[in-house]
Amino acid sequence: MADEVLTSKAGTIERCCKRARDEYEKDPTTFSADVTRQDAATLNIIRAWEAAVEMGDYILGNNGVLAKDERAVITLLAERGLVDPALAEDLKRTGEFCRAEWDYQAAPLPALVTIIKRGLDDFGAFSAALLAHGPAA
Repeated sequence: MADEVLTSKAGTIERCCKRARDEYEKDPTTFSADVTRQDAATLNIIRAWEAAVEMGDYILGNNGVLAKDERAVITLLAERGLVDPALAEDLKRTGEFCRAEWDYQAAPLPALVTIIKRGLDDFGAFSAALLAHGPAA
């Protein structure tokens, strides 16, 4: 059963994904020229990634498991059967995009658009899987 922390993080993920998607869908034909909308979408993807990692870290911590980094959180959840391994791999690729942004390296615009078009649904699937398992999985 999900608890307040997991529910809150799932809500954050949902809001951030919606906002990133909305920025792109305002007008996909002008998205590549609108740095402000790109920044808003990127920031919300990073926030969704952080909330997903925090959600996973919370579950692992409740089970006495410590992960060394964000990728390890996702890997450990997949190894324990809490999320689908293919989903975990897709999320780790999104994490690489976020890491590039954190390190002030310009992540390529096609990667951002791909995440918006296909990767945002991964966050929903991830949070739904963790909500289903609850904090003591």
